[in-house]
Amino acid sequence: MNRKTLLITGLFITIEIILGILIQFSHQTLHIVLCYSSVVLACVFSFVFITKKDFFLTQLGLLFTVFADLFLVVITPMLQIPAMICFTITQMCYFLRLYLNENSKKEKLIHIITRITTSILIIIITIIVLKEKTDFLSIISTFYYANLLINIIFAFRKSSKSILFPIGLLLFSLCDLQIGIKILNDSYINVSNNIILEFLSDPPFNFAWLFYVPSQTLIALSVINNKTSTN
Repeated sequence: MNRKTLLITGLFITIEIILGILIQFSHQTLHIVLCYSSVVLACVFSFVFITKKDFFLTQLGLLFTVFADLFLVVITPMLQIPAMICFTITQMCYFLRLYLNENSKKEKLIHIITRITTSILIIIITIIVLKEKTDFLSIISTFYYANLLINIIFAFRKSSKSILFPIGLLLFSLCDLQIGIKILNDSYINVSNNIILEFLSDPPFNFAWLFYVPSQTLIALSVINNKTSTN
């Protein structure tokens, strides 16, 4: 890593840390600006280091994350379905990054079968659990989250190439877990009889962004980390 890259990376990490801290103590318009800025910054940072197709897929994933958060964070009232479509595209981009890095046709086949089987199963389970409350938002949300979890598993299998990427995805999933439980409680199933789920549904601090800012930071950094490791 040359001096210029090191300087840009250090500045990026520092700003993201500051934004992550300020988000926990901000409200209203300032909160929205800080949250969205942290996501946009990660996207812009990754753009600097596009040199290969897997880097481009990471950048594309971060770009669709920016679009998703535009619908969730900036626009009022939030537009959940467009946001989830964008988040799903993000995970498909990360899936392609992982898939292209598989070493053999057998590994690629296992990857595809695992993803298709899990996606179908999660949709079936969603319909069984929610019954008449099943809607497009619930289907695409569970499909998205299932693919995020699959990405985490396969990313950790390739952690020797970039440990930052799987950790970033794991933090991403923790953020979405809290948001998912809140949406589940608000729209589908009452979780007030479960202490843990109730806490996750309405924590005393910004649980989601506590994990979300570092997740986007690490995913963006995985591009330069991967680049460094392959040179």
